[in-house]
Amino acid sequence: RIQILFEQMARRQRNRRRQQQQQQQQQQPQQQQLQQQQQRPSANPTPKNEIPHDPNKNRRLDEIHSKFIRKRLPVNPRNITVDLDTNSYKVIFKSRDVKIHQYDLAMRKEGNESSDPNEMPPPGIREKLFNQLISGGYINSNWAWDGNKNLYTNILQDDIINVRMDMGRKVYLVSVQRTPMTASVQDVITAIQDGGVEVPQDPITALNAIFLHCLKSMPSRVAIKNSVYDENQQGYPLPSNSQLRLWKGTRAKITPTGGFGITVRVIRKHEVIIPGGSNLIAFIEKNHSNIRMNNNILRDNDRKTLSTFLKGLKVTPTYASYPRKLTVKCISTDDSFSTIESPEGITIKTYLEDKYPRFRVTKPELNCAELTNGNKIPLELLQVIPNQPYYKDIDAKLQRDVIQKACMWPKDLKPAIEEEHCTVTESLNHYLPSQLGISVSSSPITVEGTVLQQPRFKGSGITNGKLSRVERSPQMIKLKIIYLCKVTNAKEFEQKLREKSRQMGIKIHKDIELAYCNMDNLGSHLSQEHLNLIIDKNLDYGRIKLEESAQEVKTQCLDWFTVERKITGSKPDWTTLANILLKMNVKCGGLNWTLECDNLPPTIFSEPVMILGADVTHFNDGRPSIASVVANFSDSFLGAGSDFLSEISVQYPKENRKAIEHIIDMKNIVTKMLREFRKRTGEKPGKLIYYRDGVSMGQFETVVLEELYSIQEACTSLETCYKPKISVVVCTKRHEQRFMKKENGNKFGNPSPGTVVCDGVTAPNYENFYLFSQKGIQGTSIPCHYYVLYDDSKFSANFWHTFTYYLCLTYARCAKAVSYPSPVYYAHLACASARARFIQKYKGHNWSQGRKLSVSQVTKAIEPRNRNFMFYV
Repeated sequence: RIQILFEQMARRQRNRRRQQQQQQQQQQPQQQQLQQQQQRPSANPTPKNEIPHDPNKNRRLDEIHSKFIRKRLPVNPRNITVDLDTNSYKVIFKSRDVKIHQYDLAMRKEGNESSDPNEMPPPGIREKLFNQLISGGYINSNWAWDGNKNLYTNILQDDIINVRMDMGRKVYLVSVQRTPMTASVQDVITAIQDGGVEVPQDPITALNAIFLHCLKSMPSRVAIKNSVYDENQQGYPLPSNSQLRLWKGTRAKITPTGGFGITVRVIRKHEVIIPGGSNLIAFIEKNHSNIRMNNNILRDNDRKTLSTFLKGLKVTPTYASYPRKLTVKCISTDDSFSTIESPEGITIKTYLEDKYPRFRVTKPELNCAELTNGNKIPLELLQVIPNQPYYKDIDAKLQRDVIQKACMWPKDLKPAIEEEHCTVTESLNHYLPSQLGISVSSSPITVEGTVLQQPRFKGSGITNGKLSRVERSPQMIKLKIIYLCKVTNAKEFEQKLREKSRQMGIKIHKDIELAYCNMDNLGSHLSQEHLNLIIDKNLDYGRIKLEESAQEVKTQCLDWFTVERKITGSKPDWTTLANILLKMNVKCGGLNWTLECDNLPPTIFSEPVMILGADVTHFNDGRPSIASVVANFSDSFLGAGSDFLSEISVQYPKENRKAIEHIIDMKNIVTKMLREFRKRTGEKPGKLIYYRDGVSMGQFETVVLEELYSIQEACTSLETCYKPKISVVVCTKRHEQRFMKKENGNKFGNPSPGTVVCDGVTAPNYENFYLFSQKGIQGTSIPCHYYVLYDDSKFSANFWHTFTYYLCLTYARCAKAVSYPSPVYYAHLACASARARFIQKYKGHNWSQGRKLSVSQVTKAIEPRNRNFMFYV
């Protein structure tokens, strides 16, 4: 045996030596080849202006972060001021030494203790478990709960609470233990008073949870998306869908401000609700009357339509002895005669009728509903849960109804805010722990706004927001009108189009080519020599834009219903026709108008300026996000013309994340734009002003920092010593801040266009301001909130107010000021266009099974081939 062991060891050693010799022989040719490549010059040498990846990225990010504008810039006084009432109320503390302790709430099924500790049961079960904690005396009513894993109280308790709770079929283990976080109100107040210091967010989060908990504790209240609604209200009926109702509710959000410390914004919110309570078959028949729900298997098209419509709907089985909340996944291809996975192999119908004898399946040949838990239940045994939020994306008709019902003019919004303020005060008086000593002031905050001087337009093209003539038109626009539907009054439309174009100074060729076809053979009728005006009753925008990209042509889409309602007839809407012609003029290389630069400092024009705008659109089902960046490629950045071209990129989210907000390919995008700018103008821009949309304050330190670093990398990749002055401005309208101008008597109206609020209710730790650039035409105007985060040029606050307002007046599709700067609007339009092409290109593709398509493949498929014009306008 010993001899055999020695022989085996010797054999292993010989095999090991042989493998090592083979590996060395294989590596020698590769090493020789590498040495030869290093000795001879490369066929494609790296350009001298290219730099390798910066190994000191973290150090450079810290350097950029240190230059963020943390303190407010001084503002020169202006002549015109106006007093504005707000929906903000000052939060009063009896003692600033109030400390709020955070506790972790864990709820897990018995037997699943090894699962993810952050996993929580459904919201309904959470509510019952929390109520049992209070009724059992484990915690008292002084604890505030955010509806998830966090509990807040001013009571310091180090003991861990462990409770076993029986919920019928399931048993849960509930535990409460203290976390290291202790929120101090004094820390927030100190940060606000110091200025330029980051405000701690833990106390703000704790106060928001406390206010929300007090509102939820009121009788018959239910929380939906951080707002609280009375579930006994009838709601407003919506004309486009009689099955839905519009609820009104209360939203209270804690906000630190530079002028008034800690405040709470009180606003009335609205939510589309499904009243429910009806059988699922009856619910389907009322919403899809064209689909017959007989005792027959559904056609495949009808089944797919219902699957899309019902996905996400909350239902409950009528046979259950206790309330259950289930979610519909789709309509299954199986009926009640299908067998279930069991040793007996019985059918769904037999199983349910044997287990629940009081119920009978009367339509066994009708498809079953497949739920998210995998079960398949007959449609007739499911009931829609009442008072649930509408679970689908709101279409255009429903959105119009919601806006008409929910929008309120300032004279109506003012009493509504006072009513919601009374609700917040009542909830604090009855359900706030007395030890906290928190109250809200009785009167709203009033701030002072300043009105900017209106700019002048070159020439006399625009008067009172109406455009008479464009500044520059192409030599001649060759127009081809393609009708995809049967139309009437086509000659009248063409006649009025010619008449309005002559008035506006847009030259259209006397011979307008006409074509009649359908969507399937549209590609054969598109012309590269013409601007193709495509008219249809139900426009397939994504398909048309894919054809535009494939054929490298210019198209303009127009809905025939718009032509019938607003253009043809005895009283045509000339404004609508003028807006169509503005788009056509820009796409053909024209310039609609230009602003005079009277109120801007001459230093901005001392060197070329590039204005960039960026936006990102996301999907929520595994599909990649689409980012768009636009920039001007001429010096006339204050003109509503064809100078803003776009680049798009596609990016997948990281694992276990829904989306990535920052633009990953920002360096390559900006590099392309800088090269194109130099190619067209013969010089590089000396200033880059970057407007970014869709970034919240919590993402400033990550999204903006990464993108700003990528922009600097793009500049140095163009030339190592090229370091232009960069400025970064973030703009957002996703806020609850409202302003109302007091007019004659007690009436309130919208602030005038050009009104700026730069003090009082603005953020305390950034240079920021609110700007009303648009004129309120429906309801209360929502200002855009701007944050100037980074500025190498060191412009003044007055410059940023005026320059941003000017950019809002250069939107090529409208002769009036819009609510966003035009580069941001263009980036949003480019994203929407790319999104439409993406949806059309990958219709039916299953993205839920992981990443199947590369980023370059998707980008190449949806990006337009001809990007030398503003195709997205």
